[in-house]
Amino acid sequence: MRAVQGEHSTVLRCIEETLRDARYAGRLKAIYLLFCPGALFCGREGWVVLARGLAMGIDNRQIQTAVLADPESDDPVVCPTEPDDLDEFREEFHGTTFWCGVLLGGCGGQLLTRRGNVRVSHFAHFPDPDGLLPQCGRRSPGVASADHLYVRAATQTWLRGQGHTPRYRYLGRDNAPVGSLVEIELGGHTLLLHMDSTAPPDWNAAETGDIILGPGVRVDDHTLARRGYVNRVRFVSEGNQRVMVLGTEIPHMGTDWDFELADCTVDGQGRLITPVVTRLRAARAAEGQSPLPRPRREQEEGPVQIGALTRLINTAVRTKETGAVRQLRDTAALQVPRCEGQALEHLQHAIDHANDWINQQDRARRRLFADLDAAVRHGHVLVVSTLIPQIRKFIQRDEATAQETDILDTADTFLRKARRRAAQQRREADERRATATREREARHAARAEEQNRRHAAEAQEREAQLVTQAHERKARNRARGQVQSITGRLRREELSAAQQEQLVEELVLAAKEAGDLLTTAEQRKVEEWTERLSSPARGQEESETTSPAAQPQQDTITDPAQLPTHLVPAAAAVRGALKKAARERTTTSWNRLEHQLGSALPSLSNNERVQVLVRIDHSTAGDEPLLSSLLAAGDPLFTHQYYRHVLYALGLDAPDDDEDLRDVVKADAEQVFTDWRLR
Repeated sequence: MRAVQGEHSTVLRCIEETLRDARYAGRLKAIYLLFCPGALFCGREGWVVLARGLAMGIDNRQIQTAVLADPESDDPVVCPTEPDDLDEFREEFHGTTFWCGVLLGGCGGQLLTRRGNVRVSHFAHFPDPDGLLPQCGRRSPGVASADHLYVRAATQTWLRGQGHTPRYRYLGRDNAPVGSLVEIELGGHTLLLHMDSTAPPDWNAAETGDIILGPGVRVDDHTLARRGYVNRVRFVSEGNQRVMVLGTEIPHMGTDWDFELADCTVDGQGRLITPVVTRLRAARAAEGQSPLPRPRREQEEGPVQIGALTRLINTAVRTKETGAVRQLRDTAALQVPRCEGQALEHLQHAIDHANDWINQQDRARRRLFADLDAAVRHGHVLVVSTLIPQIRKFIQRDEATAQETDILDTADTFLRKARRRAAQQRREADERRATATREREARHAARAEEQNRRHAAEAQEREAQLVTQAHERKARNRARGQVQSITGRLRREELSAAQQEQLVEELVLAAKEAGDLLTTAEQRKVEEWTERLSSPARGQEESETTSPAAQPQQDTITDPAQLPTHLVPAAAAVRGALKKAARERTTTSWNRLEHQLGSALPSLSNNERVQVLVRIDHSTAGDEPLLSSLLAAGDPLFTHQYYRHVLYALGLDAPDDDEDLRDVVKADAEQVFTDWRLR
C-alpha cells in the first residue's frame, strides 16, 4: 500500500511539473480522477505523456465571437458570458455549428461553447484526434472582433430600402487583419469603413469614395477642418448581437451620435448623409450664397452690357437661382435710367419677369413657412417632416430671414424630439409586446403544466385500474385453481361426509369468485358436486355403481423428488426455455425445444417427458398456472395423450373432454404470459 501511495504522489508531482506553465496545477486531482481512474497502474513516463497531452488539449483563448455553419461564412455571433444565458444560447442555436471563421482572421477550425464557472463562458477550439489544439493566428478574440461582419447585418436592409444593391468586401492591409477595411459597393460609388486604427485612411485617394471611420481611427485637425465633417461608426452589444450606431464629428465640437440609422441616407454621389450633414449643408448654403453673375468682358470702369444682363436674368429665373435673380434684378434697375428704345424695353421686360417670378416664389415661401409654423404649433409630425425638405430647397438658393431661421430651427427641434418620442414609443411597444409574449408563454406553460398534471393523474388512474384488474384476474385464476384442486381432491381422495361438505362449500365460493373464467366442464363439475352433496342417497348410489375402472388410469410416474439423475439437467434446461417463452409470450413444442436446446435436451420417451414436466411444476403454487401449459398449448398431440398425466401427478383435475382440456390449457397459457410479463 505504501508503494502504491508513493507511486501515486510521484505521478501527481510529474503532472504538476508538466502543467505548471499551463496554470492547471490546482486542478490536477480532478483531472487525475476524471480521466484515469486506473492511474495507479501507469508508469511515470506514461503520465508525462498524458500530462503534456492535457496541457496541449486545453484551450485558454476565451474566444467570444464565431461565424455560423461554415468557416467561410460572414454571419457572426457573440457567445454569452453568463452560464444561464449560454443555456438559452445553446437552445436557440441547437443543431448549428460554430467556426473560427477566416473572415475573423481565424484558422477555420470548428468551435464549441464552453460553460464558465470561474471564468466567463466562451468559444473554444475542438482539439484534433491527437488531443492537440489547431494553430490559430487570430489576433483578437473579444466581442469587437466580428464588428466588421456586423456591418452587413446592420446596413443591408437599410440600403436596399433606398434602392441600392450593396456588395460587401472585407479587406486587409499589411500588418492589419482581414476586415480592417469594409468596402460597400453601391452601383459605381463606394462606402469605405475603416474598422482598425492600424489602417489609417488615405484622404487623397480618389477611388476610395466616402470614408467612414470606426472606433479609435483618428483624423487630424487639418483634414477635419478641410472636409468640414467626418462620419463615424461604432458598435454596442445587445444580447448576443452587435448593433451599429452612426455619428458625425464636427471640428471643435466632437461627435454627435444623437440620431438613428433610419434618419440617414446615401445620396446619388454615394455620400452618407446624416442629420448633422444635412444641417451643415443648409448652413453653408445660407452663408455662402451664389455670387452676382457678371458679364464675361466686364470692365470696372465701363458700362454694364444690357443684353448680357437680360440674358443672365432669364437664365437665373430658368434655373431658379432665387438669390441671383434678386441681385441681377437690382442691378438691372440701376441701369434703367441710361437705357432707351428697344434695349430699355427688353431690360424692363426682364425686370418685370424677375419681379413676377420673385413674387411667386415669395408667396410660395411664405405659405410654406406659415404651414410649417402651424404644423409645429399643432404637433403634426408628418406635415413637418414633409415641409422641411421643401423649405431647405429655398434657403439653399436664397438668404433666409431671421424669422424664417427661427421657424426652421423650431421645426428641426420639434421633429428631432418627435422622432425621439416615436423611438421611445417603439421601444415601449416592443417591451409591451415582449411582456405580452412572456405572459402568453407563461399562460401556455401553465396550461401545459396543468395538462401534464391531468394526464399524469389519468395515467396513474389507468395504471391503478390495470393493477386492480390484474389483481382481480389473478384472484379469479387463483379461485379457478382452487376449483380444480378441490374437484380433484373430491374425486381422488376418500373423505368423510363432513369433509366433503366443507370442500363443496369452499368449491362453491371459489367457483363464484372465478366467475366466467371457469370452463363449461369445470362449471358442470361444480354443479354436479353441489347436487351430489344435496342428495346423499343419490351420491351414495352413484358412488357404489361407479366402477373403479371408469376412473382415468394414470401411467406409472416416478416421484418428482426421485427423478433419475440423468433427467435433472434436462429438466433445468426445459424450465429455462419455458421461462424464456413465457417472457416472449410464445408457446413451444418438444420438437422446437430439442432444436433450441440441442445437446442439453436428449431424446426422451413420453414417460420421461411427463416426469420432466412434473419436476418443473412440482413447486408451482396451487393458485398459479403451470409453465408446462406453454408446451401443452403448442403441442396438441402431447396434450391429448400425456398432459393429463402431468396434471394428475401434480394433484390437479383434468377435464375428461378434449375440447375442454384445450380451453383449460389455452387459459393457463394466457395467465402464464400475464404473470411472467415483468419477471
